[in-house]
Amino acid sequence: MNRLLALSAALVLLFLPACSGPGGDTGTIVVGVITNMRVGVDFNALHVVMHAGGATVRDELQQVSGSAGTLLTLPEELRFSDLPAGTAVDIELTAMEDVGPSSTTLVTRSAASTIVGGATLLLELELDYHCIVSPGSPGPTCTAPLTCVAGACQDDRVDPSTLPAYTSGWATQSTTDPCKLPGSTPVVIVGQGQADYLPMTDGETDQVYQGPQGGHHIWVAIRTQGLAMAGSITTVTGHFPDLGYDVGPFSVIFDLMPDEGGYCKLYGLRFQLDEVEPIATLLGHPLNVKVTVTDPDMDVGVGTRAVVLSKTYQQ
Repeated sequence: MNRLLALSAALVLLFLPACSGPGGDTGTIVVGVITNMRVGVDFNALHVVMHAGGATVRDELQQVSGSAGTLLTLPEELRFSDLPAGTAVDIELTAMEDVGPSSTTLVTRSAASTIVGGATLLLELELDYHCIVSPGSPGPTCTAPLTCVAGACQDDRVDPSTLPAYTSGWATQSTTDPCKLPGSTPVVIVGQGQADYLPMTDGETDQVYQGPQGGHHIWVAIRTQGLAMAGSITTVTGHFPDLGYDVGPFSVIFDLMPDEGGYCKLYGLRFQLDEVEPIATLLGHPLNVKVTVTDPDMDVGVGTRAVVLSKTYQQ
């Protein structure tokens, strides 16, 4: 009889949840996924892999509307729900151009943490265009357990004591973008400058420079309002009205920088003029410069400037 009682007591202890003290026996981590890239434009698929206690709890492929599989929409919440305190959890997100053997992996973001009993915590992860690793991009290649955060490799381990409590409005509570204040309208003002924004007026002479590879360019700069600081695509095009000759487009994804007066700025855009026509036929002619900035919310700002190229170029 004593042996039976001992066995019963052992079975009860075996099936009791792990105790975490006064905080509670179980907890939850909500992974909040955001991005400064454009879903359906910059990437079309997301592979999600989640582990808890060493076991795979989620492995799915998300795709944009119209594709097979789970629908991809961001921001998104991915949950490690009601797990015993002390459970190790980890997640890996892989953003891809598309699906299939020829698809290019753009960004991989991972994180690992630990469940805290009696708490529901928020672990915010950003798929950041600064971490794109496709050819020609500036993103670093990180080896686990490192992951790319804001363009640099960092340890993917996150101390749960640093995580905030989860609230349902987390996705709208991020810091206000200084380049896109609420209610602002997209504005683009075209100027010039290699090392800073310098204002220009229509009809002003724009100095032509010879670049290190032998091409000839002008330095374009802009001031903006109402357009996102990160992830905006800036495109420069040009038209020679008296020659009937178009130049460009030249596109970059560079961060805007806060400037005085509530504006942001971008400078040092090397706009090459002679990709087709020799520079000798272009010097001294009027040029209509157009700059279009498209941000991740698909808000668009356009600015133009009518300049006259210098009659000589500087090296």
